[in-house]
Amino acid sequence: MAKLLLAKEVNRGIEAGWQADLEDLKGRRVTPKLAMVRLGEKGPDLSYEKGIRKKMDSYGLAYESVVFPEGVEEERLIQSLEALGRDPDIHGILLFQPLPEGMDERRVKEAIKPIKDVDCATAYNLGATMAGWPEAYAYCAPAAVMELLDYYGIPVKGKNICIIGSGLVVGKPLAMLLVNALATVSLTNVFTEDVTLFSKKADILISAAGVPGLVDETYVREGQVVIDVGTTYKEGKLRGDINREKVEPIVAALTPTPGGISGITTTILALHLIQAAKELTFEERGQR
Repeated sequence: MAKLLLAKEVNRGIEAGWQADLEDLKGRRVTPKLAMVRLGEKGPDLSYEKGIRKKMDSYGLAYESVVFPEGVEEERLIQSLEALGRDPDIHGILLFQPLPEGMDERRVKEAIKPIKDVDCATAYNLGATMAGWPEAYAYCAPAAVMELLDYYGIPVKGKNICIIGSGLVVGKPLAMLLVNALATVSLTNVFTEDVTLFSKKADILISAAGVPGLVDETYVREGQVVIDVGTTYKEGKLRGDINREKVEPIVAALTPTPGGISGITTTILALHLIQAAKELTFEERGQR
């Protein structure tokens, strides 16, 4: 039976790493504050925001919600993001995605000040992530995967890794993080003729397709580590890509859903927020 790779254990390790920085900030009467910019009242967004609020409260971090109707004018949204960038009390900006159809996504995202871009919305942070620059704020889900691998001592250097799903939020940036760590990565998509040709050869299989129950016993082999990133809300419940009942008896280790990667992403968001507050407060580097 597979070993379960649990968010609560990884989170304890992340939290221990930021305590000194958080104490330094609070000693200067600075409480890291996140602005959550949401358009509309979509169920997944509301659920995600609820989870963020709960996590921020548990760490003593501050937040505010900036809510617009889905039909908000693009210019008004951009002006709000620019104002948050100028606000000295705001240290991080999270823009809920996807944006409404017809909105210029590139123009809106680039209105976020990169030093406050705690979830990799801007081209600066995406490029810095790809380049492996230490100051980059990667997308929270890929960063959560890397933290989990590091915490459990699962080596990636020289390993074969298959990622199912090549989206901009998980698949592509995660592939680059793993390549930077000297892994050999196969990045599959909906047009890949037979994903199992890649998934079964992998030492580590990561699914980020957003298709509940997609990965069953035909995708895996003994000895693998399987990581589920493709969370989907279905009938009010969080579902993963991995069919745990079919996969768990075969592989060496896997992440459950819930309780796996989805439980680490908000902790990564808090980490990025603290890092941004530290940079803005102590280093005052205005170039980003």
